[in-house]
Order: sequence, then structure tokens, then C-alpha cells
Amino acid sequence: MVFIDLDGTLQLNPFERAVWPQVVGEMAQKSGLSGADILQMIEDENNARQRDDNIPAILAMDMDDISLTVAKRLGVSITTSVTELVNTYAKSHSTLLEYALESLQELAAPHRAIVIATKGLAKYQLQVMDALGITPLVTDTLTPDTHNGLKKHRHFFGDWPEQAKLSIMVGDLYDDDVLYPSGHGFKTLWKPRATLIPDSLYHLDPFTRAEEFPYGPEQTVHPTGIMHSLRELPAAVTYLEQHSL
Repeated sequence: MVFIDLDGTLQLNPFERAVWPQVVGEMAQKSGLSGADILQMIEDENNARQRDDNIPAILAMDMDDISLTVAKRLGVSITTSVTELVNTYAKSHSTLLEYALESLQELAAPHRAIVIATKGLAKYQLQVMDALGITPLVTDTLTPDTHNGLKKHRHFFGDWPEQAKLSIMVGDLYDDDVLYPSGHGFKTLWKPRATLIPDSLYHLDPFTRAEEFPYGPEQTVHPTGIMHSLRELPAAVTYLEQHSL
């Protein structure tokens, strides 16, 4: 079974190019604060909610509620809706990353479930997946509002791991896609930003690359493999299936 992250792994959503410019722009115009400062406030609120286990996962990732909360702190009200903007720009301002569809097509096999595991709420993600052609290629989609959890919570993944002989998590964020899934007993394939991978490691296979990668002192849990491209994903998954079962 392969769990795959969405944003930064398979796709770029419309938030950076279309949603935040309008939401933040309205707040900046009404408050006089810079857009960069407001965007940082939104990010800080989102991160604080994710760290607080007393806040439901759905609320932690609800960008509509987060935007309204930040606007209230600034003493302004906004009419721009995150959900409406995502619906409007899902197709025109979303992009597949290189080899995303091809890797999903190559992974398709009777013995293997391909499950999207994303922190984004369904109301932000499903229409983007549909617009980019991802939906027909996956078995299921897990979001905080379907399982009331984040990737740090084992229950986020539902019953899928129990149905599999091997669970593999694929993604671009260290905490969400390496640290937490490793704690759940998953194998992990990390796809960090290309600039993080030294040129000297590019010629290596993902598993040797993971052994020689210059981890930070806080990265005490290491991924099973490190990919510089989704082109490496199908072969890496096949290798893990053949050598881990």
C-alpha cells in the first residue's frame, strides 16, 4: 500500500498563486499591514493549531476559519472566501508536478492500493485533484475532515494499514511524511526540495542516497529512501515490496 501526499509532492495548488493574493490583499488594504506580515500570521496560526492537540484537526487546517481569525486580530472583516476562490481557480491555477500522473499510472496494480494522504481539507483538495486528473488514478483520499486527524495521528490513516502487508508513505515534508509515518511503522520515501539534495548524491539510488544524506541535528529519524524526482517512485516502491515482505 502506498500513501502519497498531494501538495508539493504531486501538485501545486492554487493557494500561493490565486487564493492568498486575494485574501491577504483584502486584509492588507483594510489593515495597512504588509501582505508578507499577514501571510506570516496565517502560517503561524495554522502551525499553532496543528501543534495543539486540543484543537480538532479539521479546525487546524480550515483556512477559511484561520483567515477570519487573523482578520479579527487585525480589527478588520473580510468578504473573500478561501473555499470559493479554490473552486474558482482549481483548474486554472493548479499544476501537476513533473511525472506525477505517469508515476501514478505506473504504480497502478491489482495488488497495490494507492491512497492520497493530505493535510488539506477535502473542500480544498478534491476539486483540484479532479481538475488535474488525479482522482481516477487513486484508490482513496484521506483528509483531516474524513478521519479527524493529521498525519501525526495513527487514526488518520484509518484501517488501511491493517489491510496491507507493507505501508509506504511518500511526501515532501520531513515531519508529516517521514517522522510521523515512521512512528506508525511505515516505510518512507521522502521527496525534499531539490536544492536540499547535494549534487554528489544525485547519481545514487534512493536508498543509498538516504544513507548518505546530510541530515539536520533534529532529523533523528531517517527516511527509507530519498527521491529527487517522481520518476524514481515506481521503482522504489517495487523494490520495497520485493525486499520488505
